Amino acid sequence: MFSLHWRVISIFRCVMMLALAGTGVWGCQASPRYACSPVPVAPSPANDRYPAVEKPVADSLAAVLATNAAVPATTPRPLQVLVLPGGVDGAPYTSGVLVGWSKTGQRPTFDVVTGVSSGALIGVYAFLGPKYDADLQRLIVTLKTADLVKLRPVSSLLLHGSLSSMKPAERLIRTEIHDGVLADLRQAHAEGRRFFVGTMALQTKRLVVWDVGAIASSDRPDADELVRKVLLAAFSYPGFAPPVKFNLEVNGQCYCEEHSDAGTVAVAFVRFGPVAGWPEPGAPVRPGWLAGSNLYVLASRQLYSNPTPVPERALARGMTAIDAAIEALAQAQIGRIHSLCAVSGMRFNLLAMPQELSRKPVTLTELFPTDAPEMFAIGYEAGASGPRWRLTPPGAEPGEESIPRSGLALD
Repeated sequence: MFSLHWRVISIFRCVMMLALAGTGVWGCQASPRYACSPVPVAPSPANDRYPAVEKPVADSLAAVLATNAAVPATTPRPLQVLVLPGGVDGAPYTSGVLVGWSKTGQRPTFDVVTGVSSGALIGVYAFLGPKYDADLQRLIVTLKTADLVKLRPVSSLLLHGSLSSMKPAERLIRTEIHDGVLADLRQAHAEGRRFFVGTMALQTKRLVVWDVGAIASSDRPDADELVRKVLLAAFSYPGFAPPVKFNLEVNGQCYCEEHSDAGTVAVAFVRFGPVAGWPEPGAPVRPGWLAGSNLYVLASRQLYSNPTPVPERALARGMTAIDAAIEALAQAQIGRIHSLCAVSGMRFNLLAMPQELSRKPVTLTELFPTDAPEMFAIGYEAGASGPRWRLTPPGAEPGEESIPRSGLALD
């Protein structure tokens, strides 16, 4: 009886979370009674008594970056690192930037690519280079929600623990990650390049990082299928899609882990393969060990949400809180990556979806954005004209830091 009680509670929690995530899907929402207050875009004289915190920190880190850039690199050659955060609604824009960037002739061959959620699938094409640009464009501009998931009745929560089947995504991955792609992954890995994908282990609620090239290059008879399973798990959102199960052995003991989209624990991350000159554990660390290297973050969403009316409903407010938490997680983790660049000497480069873009939010019935061709074209232009990289972390530009309020009359 006790276990049944908690089973019911677990099902209820799952339904509530899915309702939070899907608010606004099944009908129009009434307009709230109050309009959104504008977001300040620059500090005003009235706020001078509250000195900025994030800006001087970012400026100091920038000074460290400039100093480290002059330090001779200890690696045989500079590294080129690409970080692809999650965010299915921004996948077309990110893909367009990559393809457009190729047209400039300035897109590097990446030594390391990391991907979360949709960034994992895009990462395959980014890692393998412009040779796969046409395939990436074809996939992104023609992709439909039905190519990813098959929705089930809400009652399937009791039977399957999810609202959808990932069978369409399995077929898609099997088609896209064909023998030629796997052969190129193995070749890139043999050259010393690395492609890492992040998933979340549900039992531990922690990020798990997979070295996809190492898996593809292993002697496992199921190596190819394991690569595809990892990519499937990377964008299987818990509750909405069933987790992907992996049987593994630890110290002779067999375990079964369930893995899902890592976006709630790690929106972006960085890992490296073997690097000459990397600080040894326990040894004194000399800053600038990656001087001359470049790190690029292609954020698949806007850094900050634009003001949006929130219906006066509990579920809508809860959904807003969840979105805010994931947005804050993304900002914090990109900030950590910027700090890594500051101490290691890598040049930090960030490109996000433009704040002025007005987007139709994705829903349960339209999981993949219906304006994908348009967003790809906008991203393509941004890449083909030479990406305008931001050199500062989130929170460091005017209007991004929260200024204390001393009352209700604001300038």
